[in-house]
Amino acid sequence: MSEKKVTVIDLGVGNLFSIISALKYCGCQVTVTSESKVIENSSSIILPGDGAFNYTMNQVKKRGLFEILKTIKKTKKKLLGICIGMQILFDYGLEFGKTEGLGLIKGNVIPIPDYSTENKKLVIPHMGWNSLIFSNHLNTWEETLLKNNNPSDEVYFIHSFMANPSEKKSKVADCIYGGHRISAVVQEENIFGCQFHPEKSGELGLKILREFIKL
Repeated sequence: MSEKKVTVIDLGVGNLFSIISALKYCGCQVTVTSESKVIENSSSIILPGDGAFNYTMNQVKKRGLFEILKTIKKTKKKLLGICIGMQILFDYGLEFGKTEGLGLIKGNVIPIPDYSTENKKLVIPHMGWNSLIFSNHLNTWEETLLKNNNPSDEVYFIHSFMANPSEKKSKVADCIYGGHRISAVVQEENIFGCQFHPEKSGELGLKILREFIKL
């Protein structure tokens, strides 16, 4: 059986070694690029990264990728955003001022609250292992990126801002931090997002990457 081909977008906003290694472990042929023509000819695309929303969007535009990514929902291509790559899928973010995102999923990106629902000071960023739970309107992940995962599976997070989807249909999984629900996985048509790092989440994260590859 031939290897699945996956394109990883290099925006210069994070170490790509982990995601490349994880994809190769899953049996993928990986292309790392910031060239628009290569991305246009790809069917499975991963948008990873670490850092600030505004800086990441500046890198998207600097590399001439804004229109290609903004219109990807109209194609049959699959796009998975990881960490900041998930956040820029939304309409806008509030990190260091209001910055336009890709608008592929309705909603915005806001700071994680400084205090818990019990008014206790929270450590920001939210960093480390946390459990996935069903988003409020779901009781199964059968038709989602988490098809092969289970509630209570722990994955690795590091972030100070959180996605705030406008429509419940976009929400797949959350985690709880300080009593607050934080969107952990979003999905809408051919657009997917993980706030956590599946490539740093052991076998449970590899299950997610394998499902994305198969979809």
